[in-house]
Amino acid sequence: MASQEDELRRLRAQVEELTRQVQELNGVKAKLTHENFELQRQVQELDSSNAALAKARAQLQQQLDEAKARLEEESRVSNVLIALHTVHRQ
Repeated sequence: MASQEDELRRLRAQVEELTRQVQELNGVKAKLTHENFELQRQVQELDSSNAALAKARAQLQQQLDEAKARLEEESRVSNVLIALHTVHRQ
């Protein structure tokens, strides 16, 4: 009878330990689920920021290209005017 009682106590202790481990693992799972959610939110924010930066970069590149084109045109006009002025001075 004593051995059955000892076995019963041992099994109850195992059940208690396994129950504690399950509770601990459920806590870890909940924490990781929350962290995963937070990381996914951060990734979405970064994707959004990246898209906004890409759009701004494209707009700035277009403005730079337009400014370069205006500068080239102004330089051509300036060279023509200098050449005409030089020709008339001679």
